[in-house]
Amino acid sequence: MNCDELRNRILSFPCRYFENFDHVWEWKVSVEDDENSILDEEHIGEAYNRLSKILPKWQTYRNGENVSPYKTLKESVHNISGVYNEIREYSLLEFKNIPVNSLQRVWHELGRVKEFEGRVNNFGSYYAIAACKPLLLIWGQTPAFDTKVRENLPSDYGIGKIDFRISFQQWYNSMILLSDDLKSRPECVKIIEVMSNERYGDGRPIPYGRYLDIYYWTGK
Repeated sequence: MNCDELRNRILSFPCRYFENFDHVWEWKVSVEDDENSILDEEHIGEAYNRLSKILPKWQTYRNGENVSPYKTLKESVHNISGVYNEIREYSLLEFKNIPVNSLQRVWHELGRVKEFEGRVNNFGSYYAIAACKPLLLIWGQTPAFDTKVRENLPSDYGIGKIDFRISFQQWYNSMILLSDDLKSRPECVKIIEVMSNERYGDGRPIPYGRYLDIYYWTGK
């Protein structure tokens, strides 16, 4: 990862492409504190409404096998509300500290939305964007892992352009590498933190995954 290139790509990223993400993230940072989350009883309906409007624009469920993806999405969002409250306390920089079982629960629930009848895949192999795009919106710590991002990831990440389906272990291993790579470049961390604070406010959660998504989506 090149820090100067990271800055340049974020600064040159079209403003119109920030709109959908910011629609969720600005709301998220205004809601969440020690007692409230966007998936608690008071806010989960609004969270679902925002996701169900943005994810179609991001072509998340195109060519899926589930005829009722938004019904399944609504169920899945409710099913992860408790574990989301746990993982939201961690950023990408702390990824290794997140309980693996918690991440697996989220992976299966969001991944199954694109599967036949919303069924869980016993192998944990789902369309990458089915799990990652909603998680990018509500958690902000994972890239979307869409085709462009997969194409531009370093080869040692073990995920390629044609890997439309990836397993939990592939995603988990790639997230470990992303976390380690970012932590080894404190200048890049600082760039992301400054830009995030300017955009969303000081002391707010920082969507490291969003900025890395921009970096890899726009080129190696």
